[in-house]
Parts: sequence; structure tokens; C-alpha cells
Amino acid sequence: QCIHCLTSAMNSSDESQAGNSVLVTGANGFIGSCLCARLLQQGCRLTALLHSPSEALSATLDRAIVADVCDAGSLGLAFDSIDTVFHLAGVAHVNTNKTRLLRQVNVVGTSNVLQAAVAANVRRLVFLSSSLVHACETGKGDITVYGQSKLEAEQLLMAAHANQQIEVVILRPVNAYGTAMKGNIRRMISLIANKRLPPLPRLENELSLVGVEDLVSALMLAANSMAASGKTYYVTDGESYRINDIEQAIYKALGRNRPGWYSPRVVLYAASALAGRVGKIIGTGINTRTYYNLVNSNCFSNQQIQDELGFSPTSNLYAELPAIVKRIAE
Repeated sequence: QCIHCLTSAMNSSDESQAGNSVLVTGANGFIGSCLCARLLQQGCRLTALLHSPSEALSATLDRAIVADVCDAGSLGLAFDSIDTVFHLAGVAHVNTNKTRLLRQVNVVGTSNVLQAAVAANVRRLVFLSSSLVHACETGKGDITVYGQSKLEAEQLLMAAHANQQIEVVILRPVNAYGTAMKGNIRRMISLIANKRLPPLPRLENELSLVGVEDLVSALMLAANSMAASGKTYYVTDGESYRINDIEQAIYKALGRNRPGWYSPRVVLYAASALAGRVGKIIGTGINTRTYYNLVNSNCFSNQQIQDELGFSPTSNLYAELPAIVKRIAE
């Protein structure tokens, strides 16, 4: 659970409008649990669609339904009398052997949720996509099966919007940070904490990130704003982060000094390539995807969502990193 989200107060009056009856898929995930906490604070009648039971979350909800988005029949009557659906359920962190599962959940699952929402006359569906869709659209950058699956899901939803079956808003966030975060930065923190990652090469690339609380605020704004209907927004905290600066901040949060030398880039690449072939390498735990993300820039602008919806991020990775590192290094 996102403990900070459970105790934080709402500041935006716009966010308090989020429909009287709301359904959240993926409600017990990293982002979903924080969104549910925010919705509950606002007094929404909340239905959580859970892939597996969660006693801690279920105890605070009006309705907690265990269902599989890949099984249309299991969705049952969950969408009845729902005004707004936040569709967060999805698969992201899988290896190449599970790409079929990824597409089944992200594309077929989204189709099932869409059909259930349309059948129940849901007013608006807010879809949590990914900034990785951009590469699939343009054919440039980090083209992934995950990004392609999210793009296909977006296309299904926007077709329904164009046919006036339901209002759709799509958010394409960059990687989200918080104490329960996943992904490459979490992996880097864990490896550095356990002294299994040598100092990184000198890297000049930058990336965008977003705090989970800010992402939840963006979701709320997407649900409430008339201007958002039919739109797609990238979501970031407005900062650009250098990988070497993040690495330095991790060492500082651990109470250690970063070694004064830098690994040759070719050494990091060789270790990554080998890891991609044999699985895991003792002492590194990285692969070629990790290497790509470490050495390439991945920056996006949040200007559109700021201008149109009044999105105003308040989080910064460096301010939150000590708590994140403490949680991951425990």
C-alpha cells in the first residue's frame, strides 16, 4: 500500500468531482492502491476490481470484487451503476517468454473492460497507458511488445470514443516513483544497496519520471475535466533526471560514498548482453533492456496536461529518494 497516499490531504477542488460511483481495475497495484486511497478520501462510492484478494484494501471499500479482466464472464455486474472507470490493470514487468500473457491482459483485457463499461452505460473511462507507446507510434526509440500492446489497447478505446459509445481519456505516464515502485530504478537501488552493481559509466542522457501521488492527481483530473474527453496526455513531474545524478543520490541515501571511478561503457554493455543470453549474472542482475534504458534519453513534456487540465506536479525524485531507498534496502 502507498502509506503516504493514505494520509495525504486533497488540495484540488477539481479532483473532488470524480464521479459518485467509481470502479478501479488493478486496484491493489502500486498505482491502483494510491488511487483508491485518494478516491476514498473524497467520499466516492468505490468498487475495486482485484486480480487477487487483498484484505488490507478490501476492508476499506464499498465493494471489492475479485475478477480477471481476461475473462469477460467474471466481470459480471461489477460495472452496473458506475459513472467512471479507471482502467489500470495490466502487465508490464515480464520477460520475453510471457509476451502472450502481456498481450492477453493489456489488449484482450482492455477490450473486455471496455465492453463491460459500454454495456453498463459508464460515462467515462480513464486508461493508464504508457509513454512507451510513443516509440511504437513513431518507429523511433525503445520499441517494445509492452508499448505495442498499450497502443493497441488505446486504439480500441479511441474507436469506441469516436463512435460515441463512451468518453475516453488516455494518460501516458513515464515511470512512476514511490516506495512501492518497480522497474529499472528500483532494480538499480537494490543492486547498489547489495553492492552488486559497479559504478556506472559517465552518462549524459536524461529521463522523465513522475511521482505516484502526482500521477494519481493526473488521473483524477482526467476523470473530471470536460476538456479531457477524447484526449491523450503525457504525464511527468516536469523534471529531467540524469542517470549519474540518480546514482549519486542513491549512494547518498544509503549513507555511502560513490566510488570515484566510472565503468567503461563497453564493460556494462558486455555484461548486459551476456545477461540477456543466460538470464541472470551474479553481481549484476541487468540485461540489454536495462542497458538501453541506462544509456539513452527518455524525456517527455507535460505541458499539454498542465495547460488544459491545470496539472501541477509537486513531487521530486530526489526529495522522495531517501524513503524509497530505505524501503527497498530493508
